[in-house]
Amino acid sequence: MTLKRDIQGKFALKNDDYREVRSLRLTDNTWKALGIVAECYGLTRADYLEKIVRNNKLPSITQSESE
Repeated sequence: MTLKRDIQGKFALKNDDYREVRSLRLTDNTWKALGIVAECYGLTRADYLEKIVRNNKLPSITQSESE
């Protein structure tokens, strides 16, 4: 997978939202699994995580009416 770079050699932004550098503590197995899944989609790990959140594929953080 080749990531696009701007004229200064920095990775090009994928959209208008600027990304800050973040840190996660993950086990080696989780890091490897995340990399494998992301590569299957042709994405970086960060892009894959962004996709999950944007597509709302997360457990609900609010209680449903039945609870």
